[in-house]
Amino acid sequence: MHLIRKTVTALVLAGLFSKAQAIEPFVVKDIQVEGLQRVSLGTFFTDLPIRVGETIDDARAPSVIRAVYSTGNFDFVKLEKDGSVLKVVVVERPIISDIILEGNKVLKSEQLEEGMKNAGIAKGEVLDSFVLDKIEQEISNQYYSNGHYHLTVEKKLVELSRNRIQLRITIKEGGSARIKEFNLIGNNVYNDEELISQFELSTGGLFTFITDDNKYSSTKLEQDLETLTSYYKDRGYLKFNINATDISLSENAEDIYITIGMSEGEIYNVSEIDILGDFTIDESIIRGLIPLKSGDVYSAAAITFAEEQIKQVLGLYGYAFAEVRTIPEVLEDTAEAKLTVFVDPGERYYVDNVSFKGNVTTDENVLRRETRVQEGGALSSALVERSKLRLQRLPFIETVEVDTVKKEGTTDRADVNFEVKERNAAQISGGFGYNDFYGFSLNGELSHQNFMGTGNSASIGISSNKAIKSANISYTDNYFTQSGIGLNTSLNYSETDYGKLNLIAQSLDTIALGSTLYFPTGEFSNFSAGARISQNSLTSPLTSSQRVIDFFSILGANARQDSDVDFDIFSVNFGFRYNSLNRAIFPSKGVDHQWNLEVATDIGDLEFYKATYNYGLYLPLNNDNDWIFSWRGSLAYGDGLGDTPALPYFSNFYAGGSNSLRGFEGNTVGPRDIQRIRTSISVPGPIPGAGNTTVYLPEEFDRIAVSRYSIGGNAKAINTFELIFPTPFLDDNSNVRTSIFVDAGNVWDTQFDQSRFEGLQIDPNSVLGNVPDFGDAGNYRASYGVSLQWYSPFAPLQFSLSRPLKSEPYDDTETFTFTIGKTF
Repeated sequence: MHLIRKTVTALVLAGLFSKAQAIEPFVVKDIQVEGLQRVSLGTFFTDLPIRVGETIDDARAPSVIRAVYSTGNFDFVKLEKDGSVLKVVVVERPIISDIILEGNKVLKSEQLEEGMKNAGIAKGEVLDSFVLDKIEQEISNQYYSNGHYHLTVEKKLVELSRNRIQLRITIKEGGSARIKEFNLIGNNVYNDEELISQFELSTGGLFTFITDDNKYSSTKLEQDLETLTSYYKDRGYLKFNINATDISLSENAEDIYITIGMSEGEIYNVSEIDILGDFTIDESIIRGLIPLKSGDVYSAAAITFAEEQIKQVLGLYGYAFAEVRTIPEVLEDTAEAKLTVFVDPGERYYVDNVSFKGNVTTDENVLRRETRVQEGGALSSALVERSKLRLQRLPFIETVEVDTVKKEGTTDRADVNFEVKERNAAQISGGFGYNDFYGFSLNGELSHQNFMGTGNSASIGISSNKAIKSANISYTDNYFTQSGIGLNTSLNYSETDYGKLNLIAQSLDTIALGSTLYFPTGEFSNFSAGARISQNSLTSPLTSSQRVIDFFSILGANARQDSDVDFDIFSVNFGFRYNSLNRAIFPSKGVDHQWNLEVATDIGDLEFYKATYNYGLYLPLNNDNDWIFSWRGSLAYGDGLGDTPALPYFSNFYAGGSNSLRGFEGNTVGPRDIQRIRTSISVPGPIPGAGNTTVYLPEEFDRIAVSRYSIGGNAKAINTFELIFPTPFLDDNSNVRTSIFVDAGNVWDTQFDQSRFEGLQIDPNSVLGNVPDFGDAGNYRASYGVSLQWYSPFAPLQFSLSRPLKSEPYDDTETFTFTIGKTF
């Protein structure tokens, strides 16, 4: 028996029955069914339109056959008479056990399967031979709508046990057709170039190799036609219309020509605006939300904006399902339009239940405390959106979806359902590593941004590389009090060899304990205050470094006689942050401003202050939020207080490397250490015959050597301009970010006095033949390049290729940088 029999309609079967099997009418004493495999006997009898005790004859038989066949479960139906027994013989259609797609690269299997499902072909469904013949056409249509016309689709049925089949579809994809030309007809007000520039589709451009914007897509064309319509209607052309759209293909099916016919009409002005409805709030409030008035040019965008604003305001009062419609009435004689705004607030709704789904690790209370909608309170659409934003800003939450559902059986109750997708918040690492700046390293760290599902952050780690040995413990309780005050406590120990970080040749051992409280001052802002105490031991070889000499003298030591000095620092810190970014990791919109002030008090051995301001702006450039303009930067300044004349040099600011100025080696931008080398002469000793003695000449005879080591500065200004775009060849960009960037900035010393070294001889070992003005803020550096950031399962990674645009002759530059543990 063939797997798929030729389907015979009920009418033909009935005809065959009447001619070949004509019988005398009889009363059915029993009904027997042959051929059932999958369909249960009970289900079959439910659909069978004849029962025991009823009479069947040639007139009724066709209707029985049609009824059985119409269930869609059978390819063949036949009736037979055996005495007073009616036999129904059937052949079941097979079930699709599996669908295997091969060769499809342009379109995802899920997308093709969805299209086939709409055509009646899906896993678990009955295989209909009529529908089976449409598979090739359905798949071809999906490819055609995406500009792929060179296509071969082959299908194969593999028989399995229990009347099941496996459907194997092999697709051979050809090249895609590209848009060759747009032809606009009927546009007299705006030229072709201006209108086509509004389209997402194009004939190709500078970034086409990334965006594929010259690849035809019927969906994108529909969006572009909507954009074209909006472009005109937003400028007063109320009766603008697209009359026709024609898509033609070249003979080789490689070039597409798109012709769009339109009628522009004329500009309409607003004659008057009426507001109708029982809108429960003062009409003046609603009228104030409409950015149009009598005499203004009609704008569809302004109308849409007004409708959304009215809905949001009504939503604040609990009218979450308000409806607002604006109907323009065209006045042909005057080229004006009367606008009637219908406002229907509906019932005022209250929150019945707030639920969360998808939080496998995170405790529900952690999510609930971030939401601003309360059970029993009025349902405010603004608070629902704010709750979604706050949840999405948690570093351990990747995405958030929210659904507001009316409660069944009520007219004023609704449920708010949040569905979250958690991000891996734990990072466990250890072993050997390599960094292009720090070299080989040994480290071990355990950190968690959602410790035990509490929403708190904890970390413990040790690290050792060529320059730094450190150990640290840190814990942050984001809700230390019920009112939302947060607390961070940290304990650190470090041994740093600055000479191996391109800084001045000395080492600093530090143990520090600090704690900071965070006080919420608004929905997106907080104020912080804390304190930190540290014990420090600075060791420096007997040196001629001017900076080290000056610092030792502050502490009553002589750097040319003493090799180390101990000191304590007790500092307090204050900060304010406003952060409206939509995500903690890879934000796409919002701003972030951070002000911080650290003051070392006279409780310790040094007094100074450091003020910093960090800012970030993310501006989406398209509706998908995958083209983003980013502007980030940092401003910093520090100085001495009291008996400390200047900011201690080990607290200076630095720049260079992947976290500030890419294209320049880490911590190398800015002032260099200046060595002041004493000049000596040999003269006869005071004791005759005892030999010569060394005599040092006065300071005006010193020699100057500019070192390769950076000393940093007390002032810094850094800016980064970045264009973020979808990562090529990746469908999911949620954990990957690609960008082109320009970095610019400088580090300088506001107290640097170049005249202090005038007239002094340059030592032959000096890196430079002169002393640059390290106090000039205008000696900025700049670079450009491309960056790839990947939030990998074990740690954030950043790769950058960059080249300097502006540099100083003594700068150390680099082309490639690689960083673990930092994302923007």
